[in-house]
Amino acid sequence: MSKFFFIDRKSKDIESPLIILIHGYGSNEKDLFSLIDYLPKEAYIISLRGPIELFNNSYAWYDIYVDANNKFYDHEGAKKIRDELSKFIDEIIKYPNIDSDNITLIGFSQGAILSHAISYSYPGKIKNIMALSGVIDEKIMKRADFKPKTNIYISHGTNDNMIDYHISRESLNFYRSKDIDFTFESYDQGHGINEKNLKSLIIWLKEKI
Repeated sequence: MSKFFFIDRKSKDIESPLIILIHGYGSNEKDLFSLIDYLPKEAYIISLRGPIELFNNSYAWYDIYVDANNKFYDHEGAKKIRDELSKFIDEIIKYPNIDSDNITLIGFSQGAILSHAISYSYPGKIKNIMALSGVIDEKIMKRADFKPKTNIYISHGTNDNMIDYHISRESLNFYRSKDIDFTFESYDQGHGINEKNLKSLIIWLKEKI
C-alpha cells in the first residue's frame, strides 16, 4: 500500500464518490479535513499528509527554497510526487464501494498546484478538481495524449500575499491555450478560504459530483 499517511471518512453507499484532500505547504492532513461537515455525505473522503516534514505538524509535498526575495521550486520533486499521488489513486480505487469514475481532488496552495498537474497529466482519471489559492505550474504538467474532460473550479484571493493573485490569473492562459474549460472566481481574501468562497465551492461540487 502507499507510503502516504491519511485520515478518512468512509461512506456506507454502494458506490461512493471519492474526494481526496491535498493540503498546502507547511500544513497537514487535518487542515482541509476541517471542511468535512460541508462536503457531500455520500462521498468517501481521504485527507493526505505530505511526505516532507518541515517541523512538528508541518508538512510539504515538495521543497520550496527562498533566496533573498526569490522562491525556487523543486520541480523534479514536484513531478515525482505528482506521479506518486497518481499511483496512490490507482491503489485506493481498488477499495470496495468506491466509484472509480467519480474522483474529485480538492487542493489548497501547493495542493492546488498538484491537483492541476495530476488531472492534466493523467487525463481521464479525475472527474473534478477544486484548486484553491494555487497556480498552474507548466513545468510539472506532463504532456497529455488527449485533452482532459475534468471539471475545474479555481478560486483565489485578491489579497493573497503567498501566491500572487495576478500571477495565478495569468497562469490560466495555459488552459485557455489548450481550449480547456474552467470556472474561476476571485474573493476579497488573503491566502485562505472565506465564507463566500466556501459556499460557492460547495455548491459547485454538489452539482458536479
